[in-house]
Amino acid sequence: MLMVVFQPGAMFRLLGFANPELTAMFCDAELIVDKELRSVNDRIANADSYPQMISHAEEYLLRKLRCIQREKHPIDKIGQLLLANPTPFSLDWLANQANLSARQFERKFSERMGIGPKLYSRISRFYQAFQYKERHPGLDWLTVAVHFGYTDYYHLVKDFKQFANVTPNLMIKEYAKRPEIIVNL
Repeated sequence: MLMVVFQPGAMFRLLGFANPELTAMFCDAELIVDKELRSVNDRIANADSYPQMISHAEEYLLRKLRCIQREKHPIDKIGQLLLANPTPFSLDWLANQANLSARQFERKFSERMGIGPKLYSRISRFYQAFQYKERHPGLDWLTVAVHFGYTDYYHLVKDFKQFANVTPNLMIKEYAKRPEIIVNL
């Protein structure tokens, strides 16, 4: 198994179409991206080692980068900011950072990231809280919730149920069973 994680806005720049088309749905990337992806998937599936899998993916992505479809936009930088620091920001402040009106900012952000800036920030905060707890298993969930700006434990649980459809403890338990963790042990 190989997972490629894109920086905010990178998929839009690389593929040239709006991400809302891919949000909250299952789709076969081979049908959406290009015909070459099937052969890359086959080479990855038949690779003898993990470094060889990475090499096949990198070769494909580097070829795609040479034909990049869109230039970088200030929205991409704001996506990175919200990913790294998902604390609440005013929409007007974010729009100002991108030199756009609030309405243009929301539209462009949704186009490039697939979701609106507020939901994106909530998901980032949820994911960072989860990763933090995974790295610090001795901490209780209330401490994690407060550390990431949740008003209480129940607001954190609400995000877990909305974004992962499970409770925090169940997600930690199930996440520990993921294949890449088991393989790396």
